Amino acid sequence: MVQIFTLRERLAALPGAVRRRAEAVGVRASAVADARAVVPEIPRDAEAGHLERAARRLLRRAAQDEFAREGVTRVPLPEATGRADLRRADVPGEASFRAFVEDLLSAVDIRPSLLERDDAVDLRDARGSADAYGISPEVASDLASYLLGRAFAMHREAGTGPGAASAARGAADSADLLESYLEEQAALIREDVREALVRQVRVPLELQVARERHERIEALGPGAGFAPVADGAGADAADLPRRARAAFEHAQNEAGRAAFGVLRTGAARMYGRYGHPRTPPSPPSPR
Repeated sequence: MVQIFTLRERLAALPGAVRRRAEAVGVRASAVADARAVVPEIPRDAEAGHLERAARRLLRRAAQDEFAREGVTRVPLPEATGRADLRRADVPGEASFRAFVEDLLSAVDIRPSLLERDDAVDLRDARGSADAYGISPEVASDLASYLLGRAFAMHREAGTGPGAASAARGAADSADLLESYLEEQAALIREDVREALVRQVRVPLELQVARERHERIEALGPGAGFAPVADGAGADAADLPRRARAAFEHAQNEAGRAAFGVLRTGAARMYGRYGHPRTPPSPPSPR
C-alpha cells in the first residue's frame, strides 16, 4: 500500500513539474529572443553565460571605440609604436591616460533596466547612440544592463547561479539579489574595460589600428558619422533597401522566366528532332 500511495503522489506531482518546466523553457526562450533582438550574434540556444559575455563585449568594444574617438588625442602617444618603444614610454602610467580611463569608467553604469525589447532596439539604432566610431559608452551600458537583466531571469528560472535563491524568495529579496548580481557583473565589466584600454597602448597593432581609424574618420570632416538626409528624401532613403530588394527579386524572376523559356524552346526542338523513334525507311516499291 505504501508503494501505491507513493506512486499516486508522484503521478499527482507530474502536472506541476511539467508546468514549471514549461514555464522555465518559456522564460528562457523569451530572454534569448529579447537578447538576440539587440545582439543578433548571440546563439539561439544561448545560456545565461552567453548574455553575460555579450554584455562585456559591448562595453569592451565601446571602450575601444572611445579610445579611437578621443583617447588618441587626449593621451600623449609616442611616435614610434614598436613593442620596445611602447614599453619605454609606459603610457598606462601617464596621468592623462589614467584620467581618460577613469572618465570612461564613470560612464559604465550597470543598473536594473526598465527597457523592453522594442525600447532597447530603438536605443541601439537611435541617431544619437552611435557615430562613425561606434556606440557611446553610455548606450553600451544601458544595453549591457538590459542583457544582464535577461541573464538574471534565465539564472532564476534554471535555478543556477545568483538567481537560484531568488526563485524561492519574495520580490524584495529578489530585487536585492538582482542588485548584488549587477554589482558583481559591473565589477567584471570595469576590469575588462580597464584591461582593454591598457592593451590599446601596449600592443603595437591595436594602437596603430586606433590611430588609423581616428585619422580616417576625422579626415571625412565634422559629422562624418551622422550623414544628414536631404529634405524630402527621408522617405526615399528609408524605402531604398526595400525597393532595391524588390527590383533584384523582379530581375531574378524575369531572368528565371526567360531562361526557362529558352530551355523549354530548345527542349521542344530537340524532342522534335530526336525524340520520336526513327522508322526504318520504306522498301523500294517493286517495279
